[in-house]
Amino acid sequence: MNLAFDIDDTITAAPELFAALASAPGVKKVLIVSSRGNSAESRRLTLAELELYGIRHQGLHLLEDGPEARNRCPHGDLDWYQKYLWQKVEICLREKIDVVFEDDKKVIALFRRFAPGIQVMQVCRKP
Repeated sequence: MNLAFDIDDTITAAPELFAALASAPGVKKVLIVSSRGNSAESRRLTLAELELYGIRHQGLHLLEDGPEARNRCPHGDLDWYQKYLWQKVEICLREKIDVVFEDDKKVIALFRRFAPGIQVMQVCRKP
């Protein structure tokens, strides 16, 4: 099984759970797919944070910003922000992800619409 995890309010909501999921029997690939900035510094800090949490993964994907990234989205009916977030769907489809763990309702709606074959598990923070 191939998994994808968001970071903020997903991994950070239960880091021990996601560390265990990443190492569970039957898990072949874990990708981290986040809308954090894609600068070298952000990547360095994020990799260090994932290591601190003990998250085993095979790739960190931080979303690209700017018109080029949004123009890759083939869905003209989406607004600019949805086109930005659609990159998560694009990455997971390309990487053949089976299950995505995500907290953002807008991202979840995009998966349900454009990638119905990918199971989406919504993460909710404790009250």
